[in-house]
Amino acid sequence: MNEPVRDASALSCADDYDPNSMPVEKAREVIARFLAPVTATERVNVRAALGRVLAEDVISPLNVPAHDNSAMDGYAVRFADLKSDGEVTLKNAGTSFAGVPFKGTVGAGQCVRIMTGGVMPAGTDTIVMQEHAKTEGDMISVGRGHKKNQHLRRAGEDLATGQVALRRGVTLRAADVGLISSLGVGGVIE
Repeated sequence: MNEPVRDASALSCADDYDPNSMPVEKAREVIARFLAPVTATERVNVRAALGRVLAEDVISPLNVPAHDNSAMDGYAVRFADLKSDGEVTLKNAGTSFAGVPFKGTVGAGQCVRIMTGGVMPAGTDTIVMQEHAKTEGDMISVGRGHKKNQHLRRAGEDLATGQVALRRGVTLRAADVGLISSLGVGGVIE
């Protein structure tokens, strides 16, 4: 069996130690004298940006999400129509799908069936989850306990127009390139 090493001079990292070698800080100074920072930039198509370093911030040209929308499947309602102490029955005036918004304005006593990502219909300000509503034909019953603006995502909540989406100096990963593409930005300065 091999005996454990008990003498520091027997260590492999110490047996080639040179007390006259250059200290790390001095070596860094010498190397730095021969380096010049990269100052040139170029505009590249977003498809060629993966792994490149941004020379300028990427500014969002639009709101993400683009519109107020629902964070849940359910019903878009006017909070003023709900009762704090009991149930209310509303008439379903239509549907708002993600990508196919309800056209029109929701009036008093009405609601709109809405899917996750659906644009909030004009006149509504609150989402009631489908699990908290009872349907009978085109009539929807909603109980108490809801809060104004619940389950609602506001336009620009994730990223607002004019906000920095990615900061300069970032090495672009696949997710970053996807973000840039989703904003409609065709090229970046690197």
